[in-house]
Amino acid sequence: AEHKLNILEGAKAWPTFDPDTSRVWWQDVGVHQNLTHAVHPDPVSGAHCWLQKAVNVTKAKPSDKHGDVWVDTNKSMMVYEQWKEMTRSAMDVSPDGNRRPLWLKRPLKPVVDAYKLPERPFGR
Repeated sequence: AEHKLNILEGAKAWPTFDPDTSRVWWQDVGVHQNLTHAVHPDPVSGAHCWLQKAVNVTKAKPSDKHGDVWVDTNKSMMVYEQWKEMTRSAMDVSPDGNRRPLWLKRPLKPVVDAYKLPERPFGR
């Protein structure tokens, strides 16, 4: 199915508990770059990764407005399924029984036990 996303209104200040929201002075919100690519699971980690290139970005038509994005979710799902086929379970390939390497930088690093794979994984 094809879907169109367009900007309804630009950015503006608004009152919240955070004083920074009242300091928004710009109006242009741009286009969210994630919408130009289908979800691609990394074959090694399973995480969403930027392993793809945009193959169908077209010049704007006279009827297009700044910020318009068209998405074909059927094609997106097809690409996702193709990439998912290449992924491998950490249960099969982990060298140390962890979901991810302990050295992997994370903004909010979990406790070490959270990295451990379950002894009896769901679905096996």
